[in-house]
Formats: sequence, structure tokens, C-alpha cells
Amino acid sequence: MLRTLLTVALAVATLTTSVAFAHDDDGKIRDRQKPFRGPAWFEGKSNGGVAGGGFASSGVQLKSWLPLNTLSAGAQNGNSCWGWISPAGREYAIIGLSNGTAFVEITNPAAAALKSFQTGPSSLWRDVRTHGNYCYAASEGGSGIQIFDLSQLDATGATTLVNTVTAPTTTTAATHTLAVDNTSGFLYRAGGGASGLRIYDLNANPANPPYVGAWTTKYVHEAEVKTYTSGPYAGKQIAFCYGGDNTGNVNTGLYIVDVTNKSAPVQLSYTTYPGARYCHQGWLDAEARYVYINDELDEGATVTVTTTIVMDVSNLSAPIVVGTFTNNNPAIGHNIYVKGNLVYEANYRSGIRVFDIGANRTNPPEVAWFDTYPADDNANFNGLWNIWPYFPSGTIIGSDIERGLFVWRLGGPVATISLVSAPPALVSPVGGTQVDVAIVAGDGQTLDLSTAAMKVTVGTNTVSTPLSLVTGNTFRATFPPTQCGQTVSYQFEVRNTAGDASSDAVRTTFSAISVATVLEDAFEVASGWTAGIAGDTATSGQWVRVDPVGTNAQPENDHTVNGTICFVTGQGVVGGGDGAADVDGGVTTLLSPNYDLTGLDEPTLEYWYWYSNNLGGSPNTDSMPVEISNNGGTTWVALETIATNSAAWTKRSWRVRDFVTPTNQVRVRFIARDLAAGSLVEAGVDDLRITNVDCTPNIVGDINGDGTVNGSDLSILLGSWGSNNPAADLDRDGVVGGADLATLMSNWR
Repeated sequence: MLRTLLTVALAVATLTTSVAFAHDDDGKIRDRQKPFRGPAWFEGKSNGGVAGGGFASSGVQLKSWLPLNTLSAGAQNGNSCWGWISPAGREYAIIGLSNGTAFVEITNPAAAALKSFQTGPSSLWRDVRTHGNYCYAASEGGSGIQIFDLSQLDATGATTLVNTVTAPTTTTAATHTLAVDNTSGFLYRAGGGASGLRIYDLNANPANPPYVGAWTTKYVHEAEVKTYTSGPYAGKQIAFCYGGDNTGNVNTGLYIVDVTNKSAPVQLSYTTYPGARYCHQGWLDAEARYVYINDELDEGATVTVTTTIVMDVSNLSAPIVVGTFTNNNPAIGHNIYVKGNLVYEANYRSGIRVFDIGANRTNPPEVAWFDTYPADDNANFNGLWNIWPYFPSGTIIGSDIERGLFVWRLGGPVATISLVSAPPALVSPVGGTQVDVAIVAGDGQTLDLSTAAMKVTVGTNTVSTPLSLVTGNTFRATFPPTQCGQTVSYQFEVRNTAGDASSDAVRTTFSAISVATVLEDAFEVASGWTAGIAGDTATSGQWVRVDPVGTNAQPENDHTVNGTICFVTGQGVVGGGDGAADVDGGVTTLLSPNYDLTGLDEPTLEYWYWYSNNLGGSPNTDSMPVEISNNGGTTWVALETIATNSAAWTKRSWRVRDFVTPTNQVRVRFIARDLAAGSLVEAGVDDLRITNVDCTPNIVGDINGDGTVNGSDLSILLGSWGSNNPAADLDRDGVVGGADLATLMSNWR
């Protein structure tokens, strides 16, 4: 525990000094935590199929989750997010990170895919907005507004930095937040050390918008700008500004400003509310009658639970506070958006919270939530920063400070799918293995049962086979023929009448008649492996068999369930940082002893590895070859070259005959190498296993097991007539009779 605490403390200290901060006393800095690192999560494909990735939720379905390290290797935190819909209707999430902006396609929300990353000034804060085919990004790190062209995202997945706008040069180049009025075509910069709003015209040239005016009376933290198209304010462009004096801490509240004339904006009103501490952000409802406001510093100060303020702004010159509401959760409220009759809140440690204003405009009930911060709901500045609920598909995105990008849909699942029979440990290579599942429609869902299917994948080939009804809600799946000796992945799916799908977990089995373990090595005891051979050049990080000391790059634990020891490239150092014992200066080799695989039909080699190369000054520039030999190491054949930064133990399985002919001198070697200056390389190996696969199917009717069906088998069957001899009961109906005789004769050799 002490070792872990020291490692975390050092990592946090390192993070804090590596990112530019504009507000030294800001709560996000005081509560700074180490970012979560791990693999991406996808509905039905990850985490053993655990619903919602194991996060607590109600009425919100997790579709994809991309942690920070899957968006950018150097990202130390996430911040704001926004959405973009391409002209073709494809949907993209845009998320700000400490080191830039990431663009992720979420057209299929259960398969979110990073398309592009653009570097930007280093900062904890970044805000993004879109207009037409352009994205605008700005940060507290300065450098003004970055403008990215998104027009090629559909075709090539590329974005292009086309401009950086710093005007007016008389104010700071830093920015806290952005606002875009897409109706009128104007962009607004707020905060970043400058008071008020700085305004840019996107109409003539959105790639190079001119600076056209400002309102500088008060510090504006966040703003929403709306063009009124009807009613008494028709034609007016109105800015709803959240802030005050002294960077928003004094006279805090809602400032409503008429910005129709960009050269002479006019403040229409200022309204505060009881218990105001720091009026942070708010959003109008669809009718522009009510605005819903969060105060970022009131929880734990003037109130004890998350509190949302409601103002009636139908009279822009005299807004009225008409109420507050809460879900009795202590977390800090941060950002709010309204879509239709739902209010969506990003409330830091309690995650996304959804309220139904259709039921009550001023005191709505909470109807759904998803908690991205599992530890607690305390009033601290960690967890969910922002959300964006405006995709036409109904997809919702959220950006989390420590955990990256979340992709959700409201509502329960289309259906729940669960195994009724035990999952098969093996499936027959000739096909016919069966498994039963139960399919139950979700609340309010109508299923199209003709879509119920099992998807079977071997290698890159996927076959979909329909399910057959057994009885009630039980369906039967039959495996098709599969290549013997290969891992078989399978997953069940069904769609509703609207075409939305529900899938259960991806499960794996193996294509074989039988599998026998030939050798198992968990490295808990010395077993003849050689750590380092003649010709190795690494100056540090050589292979050692140890109980590893964890860092961001090296595992804390081995893979073995009841073990502690594995091979790693250099033992970590408590408090020594990620690169304290990584591979440096060349290569280091881990070499197995000779294995005797003669006489085995289909030997398979399995092992678990850990590999990290996404940190340091030259990330993702090295790799780890894995090779096999059948002549004691005289010559070698490549199994794979590992370059993926899994940051987790990963299993590999190889059919030996695909690479070499099995002999009594089969060896394996792992070559960890540091060939790039500044590259940080860590690797591990554990739990090597060799199995032998029997691919010859049993011959139906071969009762005595001599490899053919003949008179000897007939004699046994006739001698068992009317009994329940399991060897002769070929159709497994409990009695030896005519059906068994017919089966035997049809297979006569």
C-alpha cells in the first residue's frame, strides 16, 4: 500500500508541474488526481460484457468508453467536449485534452473510434465549439483560437489546422470558454484573464473570422448566445453571461447582454440568487422562458447538496428566480444543457444526471444517471466535466477529467440475453455444437425475433447463424464448422423493430475434439529460462524474474491468479518514476528452455505479455519481437512483433505448426528493445502454456473405439438391445434400439 501511495503521489506531482495552470487556487488543481489508463471499452465486447463497464447507473446505457491514453498518449486530463454532425449525417465527438483536441467518430456509438488528434497549448482547461465544417478550440494555455477544418473527416478521418486567431492583441491570448451562436454566425471568447466577451464574425470567412467587438463590463466565465426569431425580442442576439467581478467571485450571477450591435453591446439586466457563491454556467429551455443555472462553489459552502437554480427570463430586463431543485447528492454541479423536456447535468463526481422538466419546469424529478467516478460523490473537482446531448441519433457524450470520453444512450437495453446452458469449453470442428440462450425484451421494447442470431468469429472471418426457438424465450444456437485449433469468438444479438440492437458479452471457446495440457509455467519457481544472452546490448532494464513494483509503465502484479512472480524488464523503483528501470541502450532477451513437442498432433503455444511504450520523450517508436525456433535456437521464425501499448496483461495463442515443425528442441524468445532516443520501454511475460489439440472427430457408431464401424460394433449393439448401455445408445434417448441400429449402419465402414 505504501509503495502504491508513493507512486501515485509522485505521478500527481509530476502531472501538476507538466501542465500550464492559469488559476493556482482553482479546485481542479487542488483535487488533481492521476489519470486512469486502460483499454477502450465497447458495449458487448469488453469487460466480460459487464453492463455499463461496471459503473453504477440508472436509465443510461454505456456504449463506448475511451480512456485518456486511448485518445492521446500524452494526455494528463480531459476537459470540455462538443459534437459535430457531418453533412452526410455521421456523428463525431470532439473532446478537449490537456495537450490538444481529439476527434472521435461515434456514428456507431458502440464502436467509438479515434479519427484525429490535434496538439494545442498545454493546459488543464480547453473548450471547443463547432460552426459549419469548422471546429474552434481555445485554452487557458494561450495562443488564441485554433481553427480546424473538419470537411475531410468522413472521407479520410483527417482534420486540418487552418488558422490560429489571436486578435485582439490588446487582450490576453488565453481563453476559458467559447460560445457560438450558429443562427447569427458569431463566435464569442470568454475568460482567460480578460473580462467580458470578445466577438468574431464567422459569416464571411469561418476559417479566418475577423474580430468585430467586445463587451468588457464584467468577467464572463461561460456564455450562451441566442438569436430570437419570434416574440418581443425577434431579431435580437442576446448573450446570457455567467460571472461577475473579481473573476466572477463578487457580484456573481446572470448578466443578460444585448449583443446585436457588436460595437456597442448593452447590458439588459443582472440577477443573482440566494446562496450565490460562483455563478458558473447555464442553459435556456427550448422556449427561452427558463434558464437553468449551476453554481460551481456553492456545494459544501452555502448548500450541502447539488443545487440547480431556475430563473424565468421571459422578461430579459427583469429575470425572476422561480426555484431551485436537487437530487440530494453532495457532488458539485458543473455544466448544464437542455434538450426538449430533459435537463442534462455534468456534476463532477456524481457523473451525468438527467431531470425531466416536462413533469415540472421548476422542480423536475431526476429520471436517469450514470456515475463516472466510482469512488464517491463528494464535493470535489474530479469526474465529469461536460456533456453534449444534441446528436440526432440520441447519442450523448461526456468528457471526464480522469477517465476520458464516455458515449451513452438514454433508456434501458433493447433486450437482456443470457446463457441457459453451460458455455461450451470446446466446439466440434465439424460443427453441430449447440448452446441455449434466453432473450427477454427490455422495458417498452418490441423485439424482431427474426434478427436473433449468433455471430461466430474465427480469425477475421465472421459468420452469422440464426437462432431457433426452443420454447418461451429460450433459443438454440448451433455452431457452424470451424477451423480446428483456433480460438472461436461468439456473441448473441437481437434487434427491436426500430433496428436498435442488444448484444451480450463476446465469449470465447476453442475448436477441437479435445485439448490436453502438455506444459504450464507460471514462473513461480525457476524453470530453466535465460534472462539475457550473449549479444544483448541493453544498459538497463534487463529481464528479471521478480514480484514487480508497479509504475505507469510496469505492472504492479503478475498475471497468475494465485502467484506473484513473473519476468519483467528491470525491477521498478519505489518513488523512482516511470523510467527508473526501463529498457535503455539496446536489446535484452528472455529465452526459454528447449521443449519436446514431438508426437503432438496440434501443439499450441500460449503466453501472457505486458508491453508499454507510450510514455517518455519518443513514445510509440519501439517494439518487442517474439520468435520461435525448432532447432534449439540456431534459426528463428517470428511469431509477432508487439507494438501495441495495452497497459494490461494480454494473452497470445499460436498454432505451432503455422510457424515451425514440432521437434524436441522448440524454444521461444522475447526481445525487448530500446532503439529510439527518449523512448520508455517496459515489458513483462507470464503464464506460458503448451497444449495439444485433437482434431479427429469421433466416428459415430465406433462403439469399441477401434477407428472403424464394423461387425464388432454391431455385435456390441445387438448384445445391448433394450438396455441403456451409453456406449451403444448412439442417439442418447436412454435405450438401445432401432434408431441406434440405423445410425450404426449409416456409418458402416
